[in-house]
Amino acid sequence: MALTSRLHLLLTIFIITAIQASSAVPFPPSEHRRDHTCAHNASACWAMSPNHACCFNRACKDLSTNPFNCGACGRACPMGQRCCGGECVDLSTDANHCSKCSLSCLPGVLCSSGMCGYA
Repeated sequence: MALTSRLHLLLTIFIITAIQASSAVPFPPSEHRRDHTCAHNASACWAMSPNHACCFNRACKDLSTNPFNCGACGRACPMGQRCCGGECVDLSTDANHCSKCSLSCLPGVLCSSGMCGYA
């Protein structure tokens, strides 16, 4: 009887954990849930910030950070790159965006493996 109770408890914990995990925000953070419609009013995007644009007459997108609309609607960054200031960059090698956007290495210092001056 004790074994059955333990199995029931473990199964209950597993189900609760699975439900909570399925409702969590996926990585990378989903912009789709935060999209604002702009089908009838493109200026609604500009009111959010100067970096937002109405893409495909459907949704406001932040062209400075959105990896699927980087710098322009529909311009996707290649795998392994991030959108920093509207440009697709490799955070492991870009000296102006070393390990994160806008983190610059000192002049003349290379970015390698996401670290300035790593040899």
